Amino acid sequence: MDNVKRLIIVYSPHVTRIKKYKAVRKKLLDVAQMNNWTIQEIILDNLPYFKALKLIANKLIDNDLVVAAGGDGVAQVTFNAVYLTKKDIIFTTIPLGNGNDISRAINGRFKSVTAVLQQKVRDFYPLNLVIDGRIGFSLISYATFGATTTLVDYLNSESSRKVRRLLKNVTPAAAVPVTKLSEISNEINQLNFPDFIRDGILLTDDSVGFFVISAAHNVLRLPKKILLARSEFFFHHSTTKDKNLAKKIIMAGIWALKFPGEMSELEEINFISNKTDIKVNISGDNINLGPIQKIVAIRSNRSVKILTSSNF
Repeated sequence: MDNVKRLIIVYSPHVTRIKKYKAVRKKLLDVAQMNNWTIQEIILDNLPYFKALKLIANKLIDNDLVVAAGGDGVAQVTFNAVYLTKKDIIFTTIPLGNGNDISRAINGRFKSVTAVLQQKVRDFYPLNLVIDGRIGFSLISYATFGATTTLVDYLNSESSRKVRRLLKNVTPAAAVPVTKLSEISNEINQLNFPDFIRDGILLTDDSVGFFVISAAHNVLRLPKKILLARSEFFFHHSTTKDKNLAKKIIMAGIWALKFPGEMSELEEINFISNKTDIKVNISGDNINLGPIQKIVAIRSNRSVKILTSSNF
């Protein structure tokens, strides 16, 4: 990292482990002082995804080391901003959230500031989601549509977040009380997710996802052959609607053993005359895309420099 001139710290005051941020910040400042880097903090305080994206991107310049100090949401939007700038920037993340799937994927077991910053700089090729002809998201993690967005809406409620802070070392789904499962199941059954065409075949699946890394504390595990720097990604599609609660619980158990889907290099799904607003779950944050008609997923041919312990 000989060319680094500035240390940029991006964080949210609402992350699960915000009490640890003070110690993390001090260590980052010590590193910056030792290397004679200038420092800037960017605070994401309940900003919508695209506003946060612009805020971060507008502050970045060449030779920045950008550290996302937070959970998957902070890490993903920060990474997306770095990719958007097309500048010579190095990205990494310090895990302070509940899931920390991104940190787990690129940092392995490393959590300390020192260990994370001592990793090698490698090129990572993000997964681009093209929405109705325009690049909507550049992912270091995953995006899901349909049934999972119903669960994410509940997990991001204030009552659920309080429980998740207490259960921060287990999968986020553990924060869902048994009394709430039936209600969430019914909401999934009532979800109006449109039918779509994939490879010329009409599908009625209501759970769709594009994954570069595993999710939910590795509960939803990807095939071992997937590597971060490859051109491939994991495409998930399945049907959950019209199943009762017992069948959904059994399905979730099966998914933990073998997540349904396949490796892919290009996916295109076309919704049938869609007039329904569609939400996307980007690393634990739901975003309303409106009544979109087409989604294309493909790995980018432009890389971002990241600090990582993963062997590509």
